[in-house]
Amino acid sequence: MMKLLIATALTAAVYAANTNAFSPFMHEAGTAEKPRVETIEQAALTKPFADKSTTPTLRAGATIGIARLDKGRLIYAPNSELRDWAKLDLRSSLTFAPVSPAALIRNIPEVPMMGGRDSDNKLDEIRLTASDLRMDYVLIYGMGKDAQWGSFAGKTLANTGFIIDDDMISRNAQKRAAAKAMLVDTYTGKVYGTLTSDNIEFGVGELTEKTEALINTLTAEGLEKTV
Repeated sequence: MMKLLIATALTAAVYAANTNAFSPFMHEAGTAEKPRVETIEQAALTKPFADKSTTPTLRAGATIGIARLDKGRLIYAPNSELRDWAKLDLRSSLTFAPVSPAALIRNIPEVPMMGGRDSDNKLDEIRLTASDLRMDYVLIYGMGKDAQWGSFAGKTLANTGFIIDDDMISRNAQKRAAAKAMLVDTYTGKVYGTLTSDNIEFGVGELTEKTEALINTLTAEGLEKTV
């Protein structure tokens, strides 16, 4: 509403300036009144216009990969959780699809059976796999040891390989919960939001609802999917 009022005020200021610039009425000194440029500049620099350019917005029609973790590794999500994500897919304007562990294998180096050292960059490998699958974003989530205090998937936040701003680190990303999730850009590694849920006894319905709310704040339209 504030943006609409300011836009209306800006239009009125421009109209008034143009009218005064060509007005047949003169000041007492006999010169035409100058356009009120200062008023226009002040209206154009008001904060609501600046906010629009700095708010992250998810791409329309984007695909979000769903990556379920277990002890920091990508696994196939249980059927009960997949059903909850499928329900979100039906009611959302975006598309949700699981990230396949089989696809991940193609993106990780082979580890020798004896004496080999496993990859230490599992989260970024999941992000790259989602990118290879042409997914725009990936929601990575885990439970138990993957959702501890000050860490995600058993890693400190600074070692996830993701770009997390300081404000986000001080909120959900630091919390301990039954389930914790991060919404990540598959191309840049930027984290657009972190989520927690303590209600996972019968699935991840609460986590999908919080995911939907987050997406609606990051998209221009929180519309239902058209069939």
